[in-house]
Amino acid sequence: MIFSLEALQAFNGDSLLLHGGTADEPVLVLIDGGPTRTWAKSLRPRLEQLRAERAPDGALRIDLAMLSHIDDDHVGGMVAFGGELATQKLGSQPLSYDVQTLWHNSFDDILGNSAEELRTAALDALQKPIGDPRADQIREAGRAVVASVPNGRTLRDQAKQLGWGVNEPFDGLVALPKEGARTIKLGGLKLTVVCPHASELEDLNKAWDRWLKKAQAKHDGNAGTPADFSDTSPYNLSSIVVLAECEGRTMLLTGDARGDHVLSGLDQAGIATGGKTHVDILKLPHHGSLRNIDPTFFERITADHYVISANGHDGNPDKETLDAIVAARADDDFEIHLTNDETDDDSKNPLKEHVSAFLADRKRAGRAFRMSARKDPALSLRIDLLEDPR
Repeated sequence: MIFSLEALQAFNGDSLLLHGGTADEPVLVLIDGGPTRTWAKSLRPRLEQLRAERAPDGALRIDLAMLSHIDDDHVGGMVAFGGELATQKLGSQPLSYDVQTLWHNSFDDILGNSAEELRTAALDALQKPIGDPRADQIREAGRAVVASVPNGRTLRDQAKQLGWGVNEPFDGLVALPKEGARTIKLGGLKLTVVCPHASELEDLNKAWDRWLKKAQAKHDGNAGTPADFSDTSPYNLSSIVVLAECEGRTMLLTGDARGDHVLSGLDQAGIATGGKTHVDILKLPHHGSLRNIDPTFFERITADHYVISANGHDGNPDKETLDAIVAARADDDFEIHLTNDETDDDSKNPLKEHVSAFLADRKRAGRAFRMSARKDPALSLRIDLLEDPR
């Protein structure tokens, strides 16, 4: 059996390949595509390697493509992926990849007919003074969020054009039901949805509707910046989060979800025991940002492998996040994996500084946990949980 995770070089974003099944009947799940440049730099080259191994004369089967949420550092590469296939189809060329279904809760799905009205009003509000010391940061984050909405729509249109299933076998949104759990089987893989919660999506819809009515009442769209635009918002937190299981091994793949939402989802789905969960692999939420988690998160969720997809953009991963992982562990029987340990951007990027200071602390404290990073020109870091017969 195969059960492994590849975290691709996705720069400041996420792009994961989940492998399962057997060598003869492999299951492949693509989760997020990173920012746009990820497609050409790592995702397409890696998929082409897999296609050469599995289907040299045809299309590589992708059992599930999942977009956790519509932020550009997750959706950009997915749109490039769908765009290449759409171009092949328009040119009557053989398709390189055969996607069975797409999981994608679009902005329009969540907010219905008011989605474009909300987006327009939000963009207008974000051009105006906020009266908050973090105004520039809030405006930048907010603009990035609402500007990514068309990308989500494009991906949905591409899926329809290419004949992909959408959110199958769910009836509507991919979400944890109001009660109980929802588990899907793909070959030898079992996927349990942990987030988003159906009730939280309803609350998010209501919150946006209230904000829009307030903006319209002011006639100029300036109702202040809704809290839902910030990195600690249900906007990121509507991320699809899944627990993947195979042969008794587990991976928790968290998108950009907020830690308390993940914890409550694990409780509701019956995965946590006494409020605590241990997994073989934990893909950290939101690139290791401290804004989405607190020390309690790492006390209640422990792992053998902690995976962080980041390149220092926005300060991610925060050193405090790395410290919190270590503080939650009395033992050193774990490994932290980074998709980057040095920045490829600019000298002001704090990634190398954060990693160096963290390793210095480990040495001073006499801790023996392992830390590793993907090294160029490798396209990804890979963790195998079961013997790979290849």
